[in-house]
Amino acid sequence: MDASEEKDDSEARARFDSRLLQRAEEIEQREAPRYLGHNAPAGLSFDEAFAHIRHTESFTNPPSIPELPNATPTPAPAALAASVAPAIPRARDGVATVFVNRCQTGNPLLKSIKNVGTVFRDGMVPDYVMENTDGTSTCVLFLSVRYHLLHNMYLEERLNRIKKEDVVPYKTRVVLCLVDVDDNEIALREINRLVLLSQFTLLLSWSWPEAARYIETLKAYENKSASMIKEKVECEFLPKANDVLTSIRSVNKTDVVTLLSTFGTISSVMGASMEELSLCPGIGAKKVKQLLDTFNEPFAK
Repeated sequence: MDASEEKDDSEARARFDSRLLQRAEEIEQREAPRYLGHNAPAGLSFDEAFAHIRHTESFTNPPSIPELPNATPTPAPAALAASVAPAIPRARDGVATVFVNRCQTGNPLLKSIKNVGTVFRDGMVPDYVMENTDGTSTCVLFLSVRYHLLHNMYLEERLNRIKKEDVVPYKTRVVLCLVDVDDNEIALREINRLVLLSQFTLLLSWSWPEAARYIETLKAYENKSASMIKEKVECEFLPKANDVLTSIRSVNKTDVVTLLSTFGTISSVMGASMEELSLCPGIGAKKVKQLLDTFNEPFAK
């Protein structure tokens, strides 16, 4: 055998040996359990299957989580479930509801009330009741001018019945009147007289939607104070002085500042002579005359 034949024989033997080695490695890797062994019984539970996975080469232990210095302990499953359980809302009776007397069944006003809920309640004396969150209540009597002309004693009887039979101390008592006739002046005077004598408040509306807006507004503003509709009274000196002195014809706010800076007080301005007033810049003869005429005019004629 020459050198070339020996070389070919050695190369063939090397290829044969490498193939055997590669095949042996593949068989070993294929037979090695990567996930679950082939002999693992069927129908394993999750815990049992996970226990088998722990012994495969693909399983690695999870990294340990370092504990924080001020970390709070993990709550128990029962405590965690109790903490995430949704709270059961309590009944909110009257928070967004207007209670309606049964006698108002069929009233077209109810169809126009859309922004608050309406619930019929038995045993009510007024037609509508709004229960406030602070424990107080608002009552409303509904009346149309046409119905009053046909039954002129109806309103007085209802007002007297609330005062005598209803034990609820209503914070606000309202008579809501629908003006549905053209010749209404005499009827409105009579209705207003009865309402004032009974210490109620009269609200007039000229349509069903407008009357419904009054009901909804009374409910929406039930917890608001009366300060939002009261006149704002100025407590500082300059605004009050402006109101007093500018009521005099031809006197403006600039003149008020000039007079106060010169004399100091309104009393000194009123006691000043014609010559002293004339020395003030911007105060001409006409304004001096207006000021003196006003200051010297008697309060009662």
